[in-house]
Amino acid sequence: MKPDARVRAVQAWESSPPGRGGVSIIDLQTAESSALDAVLESIAGSGPFDVASLHHRRLADIDDGIVARIDSTHAQLMPHGGPAVIRRLAVILREHGVQWCSTPPSGSRPEALDHLEALALDAIAHAASPAAIPLLLRQARRRSIDATPGTEEERVIGHRLNRLIAPVTIACVGAPNAGKSSLLNALHRTSVAMVSPAPGTTRDRVSALLDLNGVVVEWLDTPGLRASDDHLERAAIDASLTAIREATLVIHLTAPDAADAVLPEKLHPPEGILPVLNKIDLIDPTEIPADRMTISAKSGEGIVELAQAIRRRVVRDEDLLFEGRWRFEEH
Repeated sequence: MKPDARVRAVQAWESSPPGRGGVSIIDLQTAESSALDAVLESIAGSGPFDVASLHHRRLADIDDGIVARIDSTHAQLMPHGGPAVIRRLAVILREHGVQWCSTPPSGSRPEALDHLEALALDAIAHAASPAAIPLLLRQARRRSIDATPGTEEERVIGHRLNRLIAPVTIACVGAPNAGKSSLLNALHRTSVAMVSPAPGTTRDRVSALLDLNGVVVEWLDTPGLRASDDHLERAAIDASLTAIREATLVIHLTAPDAADAVLPEKLHPPEGILPVLNKIDLIDPTEIPADRMTISAKSGEGIVELAQAIRRRVVRDEDLLFEGRWRFEEH
């Protein structure tokens, strides 16, 4: 079958979640109404498929489903849910000349009032941090009424706000037995890392997504940094060094009953190195230093304050109150 030349500008994609379901949704979008008419007639039989209408049809002789004409340039096919049905319909659509997209095109949201609002909705759907949502909801209107070039302040703050959409990495480094895994468990409020008093327990990197006061980060629990004759432990330490150097913030964890670790050379994370003293339950209260952050991963003392301090390094308080323009689509 020779594809109709009109339908080559039509894009199609699955907008329902992947996997099995009761109903799947395939979106069809184009700039030309006649092109969409041609596709619908090829897949679902003779029209008319009027705007704001629903039709129960046989879809490409594959499955019974619903054809929903949203507007002149947008329609949806709703077959029964299932990966096999979607794959077969995708093949038929391609044979008719439709461009099948593996992911929805950016800004393809018919419920949005304009393209900028559609981009904001896309960002909300993908944002990892809850704190991003109120900011994104305000951005579409703010940017639609101000099209002047962005300021340096907007660029700098926008760079940090992008961390609300894609989580940054926080690397926790220290000597064996400093309590890195215990700290991760305390922050995560569960046992996600293996904890043991034996040095070298964490042989591989362990990561977890942590919500720190509305800002989600990827926490990297690294093997204890030390010289080791164990080639497996040495390999694990070497493998973690690249990730540590690429982290946005490094937590340098020490403890009174553990030797301090030598940090990697050329370590300059964008948000610096935060020294944290763990196991203050082992120290006389009069000897606890006042010039650094102190915690007890065991008792929970100082954990909330540490979470707040990390969040303020990643995204500042003033960033969350920012009244300027955030070019979130460039993250």
